[in-house]
Amino acid sequence: MSFFNIVFGVCKGTEIFLQLFRLSIWKALWHLLLLAVLCTVFVTTIKSFPLFKDINNACETITEQFGAIKITGKGIFPSIAPEKGRVVQLTDVANIIYIPELKGATLPDFDRDNNSRGIFWTPTLITGWYKTEVSDYLLYPLIYNHRKTGISTKPFQKDNILPYLNDNSSDKNPLKIPDSSENIEDYKFLIKGCAAFITFGVFLIQILFQPLILTSIFALIFNMVGNRNLKILQLKDVFVTAIYAGFPAIIIASFFPAFDLPMDFSTVYIFCFAVYFIYIMSRLERDLSGEKPEGATDDDDFL
Repeated sequence: MSFFNIVFGVCKGTEIFLQLFRLSIWKALWHLLLLAVLCTVFVTTIKSFPLFKDINNACETITEQFGAIKITGKGIFPSIAPEKGRVVQLTDVANIIYIPELKGATLPDFDRDNNSRGIFWTPTLITGWYKTEVSDYLLYPLIYNHRKTGISTKPFQKDNILPYLNDNSSDKNPLKIPDSSENIEDYKFLIKGCAAFITFGVFLIQILFQPLILTSIFALIFNMVGNRNLKILQLKDVFVTAIYAGFPAIIIASFFPAFDLPMDFSTVYIFCFAVYFIYIMSRLERDLSGEKPEGATDDDDFL
């Protein structure tokens, strides 16, 4: 039974599950990976249109506000007013905070309105920032002196951001980068490629591992408390059935992050999967006889 026949079959009805639960775990996991990749490609493609538009606008804004980027032995500076600090809006939710001199500086109001992410730009340290839901801030250095700055996963309070920048940005630790002058417009294609790759990776992890974890939990619980025909449906059978029962839920849930619909992927997946899985298991327990039918595991057709 091929991958696409299975996908169409589980979305069309429950009859196919009388054959699917006999398949091997490895084949089920392989099919889950294929579906996750296809759904991730779909989500990434849809989200790339507004993402690439934002990148184009951001590159144009950086060129207009900062000019060419000058890389010298003392650090990285804009060619337009390198001595002037400013906050430049890139998109509706992202900005650049340029701080030419940290000594005696004060942190500007960088997270007002809808701003939830951006970049702190100092001559010897360029750091991304992201505002979490609990009003903490994650900082991730992008260009820095590797001997001095380490990447930290701990969240920062707003008052601790400027000390962090001071501690990790120093004229005594210049960047080891050859002198040059770069135009951000020349790197738009590379930036788009990196953004698409990151988007793909983030959603692949979500679409693959969240269903896998939830499937394992549901299968284990159902096997312990809900499966009455243990001679027919062993834990392996329940797990394989749960994987395939999640296919329609994965497909439906993928539309929500792709089109920025109100609910998130996890919420939609859990609801759709739970309802469908419970219904399928009740049908299997009703339809199967007291003795597990004999049959091949269908592993020859791995796809």
